[in-house]
Amino acid sequence: MTSDEATQIARPWALASLPVSGGDVGLFEFEHGFVAWAKVPPSDPDRPPEVLGAPLAVIDKESGELTTWPSLSPQGVAELYELEVAARRRFPDDVRQVLAKAGWRSDRNVGTWISSWLRDVYAATPGLEARLPLFPVARRILEEFGGLAFRQLKQPGVATGGFDVQFWPTQGRLLADLFVEFAADLGMPVFPLAWFEDGPSDIVAAADGRVFLLHEVGEFLVGATPDEAVTRLVRGEPFAEVDDSGEVIAP
Repeated sequence: MTSDEATQIARPWALASLPVSGGDVGLFEFEHGFVAWAKVPPSDPDRPPEVLGAPLAVIDKESGELTTWPSLSPQGVAELYELEVAARRRFPDDVRQVLAKAGWRSDRNVGTWISSWLRDVYAATPGLEARLPLFPVARRILEEFGGLAFRQLKQPGVATGGFDVQFWPTQGRLLADLFVEFAADLGMPVFPLAWFEDGPSDIVAAADGRVFLLHEVGEFLVGATPDEAVTRLVRGEPFAEVDDSGEVIAP
């Protein structure tokens, strides 16, 4: 898409949102699109401006879709849009909608919160840090999703789904012996990520990035990667049962 094409798409939006602009727009180009804003004629210096905090628009280079954005600098809007594009590539629309409603965004980072919570937990239980260390994969997941809570989607005709999921550190259970035992079976550290209403049970990450559900009826693979696990959790898809070493049991 060229700047001229983007201008033609933006003009009706500018005229409708700010008639005083006469459909005149400014453009800022970035990798995935153009940020557009309605140009307002200079106002009378003796009168207050006619427009304050006007929204901006983004025209996507690939699809030509126009979306409206808050009153920020064009560079700021472009940065937000790039994050949105990255999120679209990671998660399907239905998953992103549930996560966004819970407070997630692709640049979310509650690392300070996680570190503060860990200090309290480790201080309360001497020796726990050695038994239940927070390794890089688990830290990254908690920095992005820690504190979020959502209810799973319920797919028609599917028995699973519809349960509450609450990521640490605001909710959860610290069943250290259970986690340490499962880690010994896997042959690698695990760390708790979330509380799952069914059971209730616990979701843990392994050091290799796999995510498991520890349920009273057995252990299950939620996802081979963190993003796959989040997608399956949100959608309420069934999980595959695993043996003591974490390998999926053939149906």
